[in-house]
Amino acid sequence: MRMGGFRFAIAAMLVCGASSPLAAQQKEKPAKPPAAKPPPASPQQKAAVKRLNENPAKELDRFTNMSPEAREKELSKLPPQRRAAFEQRLARYQQMTPEQQEKFKEKLEIMRKLPKDRQNAVRQQIEQLRAMPFAERKRALNSEEFKQSFSPDEQKLVRETFPNVKIQD
Repeated sequence: MRMGGFRFAIAAMLVCGASSPLAAQQKEKPAKPPAAKPPPASPQQKAAVKRLNENPAKELDRFTNMSPEAREKELSKLPPQRRAAFEQRLARYQQMTPEQQEKFKEKLEIMRKLPKDRQNAVRQQIEQLRAMPFAERKRALNSEEFKQSFSPDEQKLVRETFPNVKIQD
């Protein structure tokens, strides 16, 4: 009997002894340093971003018609990430035909009129659909769930992003 208790005590010490170094290693891991926060936006940057958000279609036209020097001056007012994103959109916009530009501005206007939560829902749906294979995307765009989740204007915004997908009535 005594020998059984002795074996149990040794087994318990081995288990505890083996796990405590693991626990100690886990506790000793240094915490990840907090992500560096971007510096707060200046009043000039806030005003520039506000202008872009108020009427993006109008701002695209305004920037397209500016001289390179004036454009650079205006773009310098934007925070770096926002500036890079806007420059990419502006470059794509300038490569469009006038008809494509008009259609793009119409989409921007429809999107701008949506409440923020619906804008986010539309953007999120587009991102999800982009990640899908074509057949799955087609099924999703023709599903009842899609029709019930989005208004006709929202559906149009999403569907126009994928012009190769035929919509079944």
